[in-house]
Amino acid sequence: MLQINSSEQVIEASAEKVYQVLTQFFQNPLDNIPGVTGFERLENGCRFNVQDQIKCQLTLAEQVPCSRVVYMAETDKPVSAKVTFDIAPCGEESRLWGQADIDVPFFLKPMVKGLVDKFMDTALQYLKTYIEKN
Repeated sequence: MLQINSSEQVIEASAEKVYQVLTQFFQNPLDNIPGVTGFERLENGCRFNVQDQIKCQLTLAEQVPCSRVVYMAETDKPVSAKVTFDIAPCGEESRLWGQADIDVPFFLKPMVKGLVDKFMDTALQYLKTYIEKN
């Protein structure tokens, strides 16, 4: 199992707003996230390509109001992951961080680690910007 942790983002929004965006973000195209293409909305998740190398499907798996959102990720490679976003209120702001627990064959770890590490931080930065603007 490979574990990737994102950097923490302080977001100028309530934990409730951050939670709402995280549980519904797949309803809007992710075209503005660098490296994400081919977005397709699904009933309880979405499908997209990462760096034109991995096709990914995210499905909303768990929700804990205003504190945690978990997605399961399946890919076209022998790779699957559980992606957890944790939210903590911090005065009028919120703290947001993510963790990906990736089930990946040993020989793919170097390639996957680099892609997912970059993607996690890019996605958190995108979410911060998106939440603060809306």
